[in-house]
Amino acid sequence: MARKRKAFFTANEMKKMMNVSKLQSFVFMPNEIYSDFSKGFADLKEETDATARSSHVAYAFGYTFLAHYMWRYANHYYWDNAKGALPINEGIIKQLLGFNAKSEAYTYLTKNKTGFLEQIGYIRKVTDKPIAYYYEDEDCIDLAFTMESESASPQKINHKAWKVAMPVKGIWRTPEDETNPEVKYPTSTIHLFGNTHIVEMETFIYCITHPELGIEGFYLYCFLRKQYDKFRMGYDCSKRRMAQLTGLSIDEVKCQLENLERYNMITNDHKPWCPDKPDDKDPKANTYTVLDYSDFAQNVMQMNIIPKQQRVSAEEYERMIGWTNEKEIDGNVIDIKTGEVIRKLNVDDEVDDMDDIDFEVFLKWGGDECILGSSGVNAIMVRG
Repeated sequence: MARKRKAFFTANEMKKMMNVSKLQSFVFMPNEIYSDFSKGFADLKEETDATARSSHVAYAFGYTFLAHYMWRYANHYYWDNAKGALPINEGIIKQLLGFNAKSEAYTYLTKNKTGFLEQIGYIRKVTDKPIAYYYEDEDCIDLAFTMESESASPQKINHKAWKVAMPVKGIWRTPEDETNPEVKYPTSTIHLFGNTHIVEMETFIYCITHPELGIEGFYLYCFLRKQYDKFRMGYDCSKRRMAQLTGLSIDEVKCQLENLERYNMITNDHKPWCPDKPDDKDPKANTYTVLDYSDFAQNVMQMNIIPKQQRVSAEEYERMIGWTNEKEIDGNVIDIKTGEVIRKLNVDDEVDDMDDIDFEVFLKWGGDECILGSSGVNAIMVRG
């Protein structure tokens, strides 16, 4: 059964705690995080229920995002008017993610030394932390930090028992970089932006304060954002494949795709359903694009109504959209699964050698992940 989502803070409270501003809202997350999480959670034995696992993988992503944000902006304390500076400890982080502060169900993910996130190299629990950041050059490129241990007036409320999550990939992209004496400078997402995607704190707050979305909706949105960075004409993917790539359950993917579209965070072309599809034909996946925070629905009137899926005959589907397993090559329509000629084209027919090809076929050809842009112009294979 899906968990009951809840927001423990208002959007304004969260923005104040995280010191969100135009210049302090986003971080760069490593593109490989989704494949690492999907594989890592598939190997876990503790969580056998697929629906429950969705909240766990999303929690791990949200926790990692907060670790990156808090380290990048030296934001491990928040101000309370009555008590002064207070630590953003594990209990507060759980509430920021939309979970009860005393919940222990996710502790195995973040535990010091033995936790899932530490085992797969995404965080490391440390006592020392940045309390300020600055640039060492006039062009604001060389980012540097003042650590708490280096400060002339360290926070008095700090104590040895409180450890924060250092985002390992935010500093060293690989273990080899960290241990190689020839690598003199940090090599990863806080300092270098290659092979990353932007994740905004404002988007995180929006999702958490709309419990229908929650951390699960945030996680799926970020995945689609990463894919949309590569496929600007739109990202084609089936729900089943999306579940495999993210580690979410198929039911959670279906639910959150609807939620994201309803809140105007993504678009979906809603290709029609063909009930009498021939057994040897494969329909095409839906195409998704991602919208920016400024486009998100801010009230009920701006929310979208999800259209009912259209039903069409096999003849209409072939004429309107075409089948994924068919490709036009040298004047023939070829079944790319079998290599057989389905039919010859008329001389006047336009031949497009780069028509849409199903990612399942590329997968069989040796790719670990294959995704197509909706334009049908590019077929891109990405190896893990």
